Amino acid sequence: MASDDRLNSTLRDRIGAFVLARRGIRLHVLRRLTAAALLLLAAVLAVQPRHGPPESRVAVLVAARDLPPGRVLSHVDVARREMPAELVPDGTLREATAAVGRVLGSAARGGEPLTDVRFNGPAVASGGAGTASAPVRLADPDVADFLVPGRRVDLITTITRSGHTSVLAENVPVIAVQPPRSRHDQGRLIFVGLPEGPAAAVAAASLTQSVTVTLR
Repeated sequence: MASDDRLNSTLRDRIGAFVLARRGIRLHVLRRLTAAALLLLAAVLAVQPRHGPPESRVAVLVAARDLPPGRVLSHVDVARREMPAELVPDGTLREATAAVGRVLGSAARGGEPLTDVRFNGPAVASGGAGTASAPVRLADPDVADFLVPGRRVDLITTITRSGHTSVLAENVPVIAVQPPRSRHDQGRLIFVGLPEGPAAAVAAASLTQSVTVTLR
């Protein structure tokens, strides 16, 4: 083989080896970049929350705002909200008709689900069939702080002229208690459940006489 041929052969071999080396470097870099991308994708998937099947949600009745104990609920006091079914307490009311007209036995925060045990007094504001709610204004408004719906009391009045006391009614259930207002009010109102006849007489007597209660 002539010297020129050997020289050309050596040059071609060097160029080929260089090209192969460059290809090997590119392939190695590409593999490293691919591995890094896969690792990054795996890390992103690991921190993402896993979405299971859609949770079941149900509509329940909640307090539309902060409500005091003894309040007779109306439509503006309640609202319907959706909650995850597994978080709904037992006995939660679903419809406004199940709460409107009932007496709230304890305070409720706005947004709080209303359950049946919230209404620990009589079922409805009227006190039940054949009965009526008689309004009575207490002579001492502080006494009302010790009353809650369902508590039983005796109604006692002081006859102003003679100074003698008289029992208006005994062992009657408290239906509702007026929330505290200004200290300048004449007295706190409470509602008690009585048969319709006596209820009218008690309501009339409380308009002209000072009334207090004794707790059962």
